[in-house]
Amino acid sequence: MFFFKKYLLFIIISLYFTQLYSQNIDHKSLELEISNFNDKNQNEKSIVKLDKIINDTKSTDYDRYHAYLQKSLTYKNLYNYTGALTNLTLAEKAGRNTKYNKETSTRVLIEQLFIYFDLKKNKEFNELLLQVKPENLKYIKNETRAFYECILGNLEMKKGNYVLADKYFDNCIILLKKENPKHLPIIYKVKVELYNLMGKHKEAIKAFEIGMDYAEKFQIDIYKITMLETIIYYYTSNEQYKEAYLAQSEVTRQRKLYDAANRSGQLNNLEKELLQQRSDIELNNKKNMQLVLSTIIILLCILIFVLFKLFQSNKQRRLLIEKEIARMRIQLESYINHTAENKNDQLYLNLEKYNLKPRHLEIIELIRKGKTNKEIGNELFISENTVKYHLKIIYEILDIDNRSELTK
Repeated sequence: MFFFKKYLLFIIISLYFTQLYSQNIDHKSLELEISNFNDKNQNEKSIVKLDKIINDTKSTDYDRYHAYLQKSLTYKNLYNYTGALTNLTLAEKAGRNTKYNKETSTRVLIEQLFIYFDLKKNKEFNELLLQVKPENLKYIKNETRAFYECILGNLEMKKGNYVLADKYFDNCIILLKKENPKHLPIIYKVKVELYNLMGKHKEAIKAFEIGMDYAEKFQIDIYKITMLETIIYYYTSNEQYKEAYLAQSEVTRQRKLYDAANRSGQLNNLEKELLQQRSDIELNNKKNMQLVLSTIIILLCILIFVLFKLFQSNKQRRLLIEKEIARMRIQLESYINHTAENKNDQLYLNLEKYNLKPRHLEIIELIRKGKTNKEIGNELFISENTVKYHLKIIYEILDIDNRSELTK
């Protein structure tokens, strides 16, 4: 019983402090941590970390927005665009009810734009592009802004506006060098394409080398693959088939190591496992809670039973006390009456000890009956003065002062 009380107290205290404690997530640190996991091809760690935040009851909607956003980027890294779009939808939903809804909706819109651009789904891309309002770009970071301007540069490049496109790309390089240089290969990739179209072959090769240097420096495999795929297209379009073949051999090797499809499948399986684990934990918690509630109910029933027994016991004790009081009252009354009778008997006995004449006793008896001197005289056929005379003698014999003492 003592052990259970301690256990119950521990549960109550734990629940109290669980509610008291509030989630405190540094979103910049979270983004950096997930980005590092993904750069090192440790996507499983990203998913486990983000899943924990998403399903933590202490997480805010803004916390969940960031978690879903990072999950989307994790899947996008593995070319799993379906998973990326699904998590963007969840991110938008989570961010909708926060005070940062302008920021969250703009970021989700831009990320969706990037995905449809990569998928070359022009209809969806153009619809989203029309929704991007220049005044809302202030809500996104320079890193995301650089990717957005890179797309605008691509659009100008397709229109043949090469100079304007190059200005966009140069601005992207400036932004990323300040914000996050590890993403510079993305810009140098399109620079290779642009310079190829412009016939600037030296500049194209230089852009490839710079982009590849950044990919090697930060050890980001997906950017190595991206740069290699770009140079293959460059070599092929310029009929440099030997160089294209060598680059193709390298990109095949890199893709085999990266193994995006398999890793994406592993992430899907991991999410299923995490979901199953959560279900098992919830089921176990439910069983434990039912056990605790059942135990509490049993204890309450025992407490009620004990209180009922105590009530009955007190009731019986009260009845016994009342009976005892009644018995004592009867005894006391009997004692009082008996004492009074003894006093009266004792008084009469005492009168017999005195030298009183029969006439004196008659007068005393009549006085006790409340008769006046005149009434006593009439009843005994003597005068009132004679009655007074006898009373005087009685007082002297009994050694009393007045007739009231004769009535006691």
